Amino acid sequence: MTILSATSVAQTSTERWKASLYAALAAAVVSLLMVLLKGVPVLGALLGIVIGAAPIAGYDFARGALGESWRPVIAGLIGNVFFVIGIALPGVFTEDFGFVVTGIPISLLTAILWPIVVGAMSPNQSIGKLLLASIIGLVLGYVVAFFAAGQDPTSWPGLASILFWAVWGGTVGAALSAWSK
Repeated sequence: MTILSATSVAQTSTERWKASLYAALAAAVVSLLMVLLKGVPVLGALLGIVIGAAPIAGYDFARGALGESWRPVIAGLIGNVFFVIGIALPGVFTEDFGFVVTGIPISLLTAILWPIVVGAMSPNQSIGKLLLASIIGLVLGYVVAFFAAGQDPTSWPGLASILFWAVWGGTVGAALSAWSK
């Protein structure tokens, strides 16, 4: 192994960790704002859409290309519309954000729609790989959130949802970095 290829491998590995970390932080910050503004339904719904673009912005920031291409960011916003329809809008009519009734099916629909839209609008990402990463992030996010929330469903709009989105965003950010063409 030459010094040039060793440096290239180390740089790529570091980029994956940075992309995962920045994507997780971006998703966690947006989720924290969503939790703090839960009494304001319009802002909560807008932040629910923005959370779909957080992993893409974190990935772009890690590779030093923030603002270079807006198509994947817009696709991330479009891909999270079903989340807002299923989770945030029932929060207008109920106090628990509708998690108990609509949370899991809508999250699954979002996990399928988001990678299709982002992969279609991003020239260097594969739809199938993004779908796999989103589903893995969804499962890991639910596991971490269930461990954090335990059997207390009242904690879901708080710490558990922040952890869920941070894990999902970090998983997707790492996949964006690792599997880009």
